[in-house]
Amino acid sequence: MALTKPRLFRKGYKFYDSQPEMYFLVSGRVRLMALAPDGSEKTLWYLGDGSCFNETPMFMEDEKHMAFGQNEVRFFHECAEDCYICTFTRDDVYRLGMEKPELFYNLCKSYSVKVTLLSRNSVSLSIESQLTRICKFLASRIVPGSNPLCAKRDISYRDMADLLGMHRITLYKVMRQAQSRGLFSFDKNSDEIFILRQDEFYREARM
Repeated sequence: MALTKPRLFRKGYKFYDSQPEMYFLVSGRVRLMALAPDGSEKTLWYLGDGSCFNETPMFMEDEKHMAFGQNEVRFFHECAEDCYICTFTRDDVYRLGMEKPELFYNLCKSYSVKVTLLSRNSVSLSIESQLTRICKFLASRIVPGSNPLCAKRDISYRDMADLLGMHRITLYKVMRQAQSRGLFSFDKNSDEIFILRQDEFYREARM
């Protein structure tokens, strides 16, 4: 998909959704953030290699629709590590759609998948228990072939708590309760969580 040369963006670089550009993540990891009017930030999602982001401005022809009031939540993407990223202007995207319609179709599919996943996450935060959310998160990070079964945490506990819609202290508390009943075992200084009662774990994760 690269019509432009990938550029290195350092960890911490921010891409605001008011910028009329789309980005393609060649390598690295980017997170979607929400910025509240009081200045607090919350991690909503992580994107990996081969992901597009900031697509919305490409389909907003009227710039005033992208304007935000002082008391509204803003969204931006931030490099969670050093990343190589291709940048596309609105003209680039239009030309891409005209010259390579199959790639434009794939872009639409990618966008629809992202919307679906974010919608499911929103529903999960509304109706699922805290333990179910934790188990789903861990189930998506099971190390293939691990014995005993092991999940590997790839983000900090703070970001994990943000993604799961709870305070970090609450996350620790629920995980310790699950550990005390023998569901899984973990050390907060390690990125590995060992699943001890697999059947119960997967039932809790609704899988």
